[in-house]
Amino acid sequence: MTYLPAAFKALWHELPFLVAAGVLVCVASFMVVLFSPGLSPVSVLLGAALVGPAWAAVVATTDSIVRDDRGGVLLLLRNLKRHALPGLEVACLPAVITALALLNWQLYAGPVFAIPLAVSGCASVLVLLASCFAFSLRVTAGLRGKTLWLAALQLVARAPLVPLGVLALVVVSLLLGTSVTASLLLLAPGPVALFASAGTWTEKYALHR
Repeated sequence: MTYLPAAFKALWHELPFLVAAGVLVCVASFMVVLFSPGLSPVSVLLGAALVGPAWAAVVATTDSIVRDDRGGVLLLLRNLKRHALPGLEVACLPAVITALALLNWQLYAGPVFAIPLAVSGCASVLVLLASCFAFSLRVTAGLRGKTLWLAALQLVARAPLVPLGVLALVVVSLLLGTSVTASLLLLAPGPVALFASAGTWTEKYALHR
């Protein structure tokens, strides 16, 4: 079973939601850039606090769209209220690990620091890939704690192309948004979340088939 057709269908039928999702995520991201411009441990942690809850609401809605064909702006707003805290919980782990990696990189002063830098860097990449699955597993499947991240890592091991594809969409959207027109950034979060949800539940279904 695949949920990709539902994701493609929603690109047209859920246009109001896609716009609202883009505005929500971009406003949260703008606040991060406003208060802590650049890439630093502080900006990463602030991003988790502001963007994490918004992303959880968007993912909860796209999960509902691809699984139950039920979406809309009102559902997004309800999910923002309901899943803000779970979104913060999921975003905290990758943010803390990435912040430590950035701190290690800034403090790097020779071979002695190579091991903690390498370990934190690899952990950051791994947990970032896992987070592409973790938001859906938390807000829709209700997993949490160690169970959540073990399940997310299991899906990464099974289908690494899914999170890599999601991250590639994010990178392409950022490049186009900064080099062509910033309005593309408003349209990116919804489709990215749709395909993340479709990939997560397709692989989750295949794993337990």
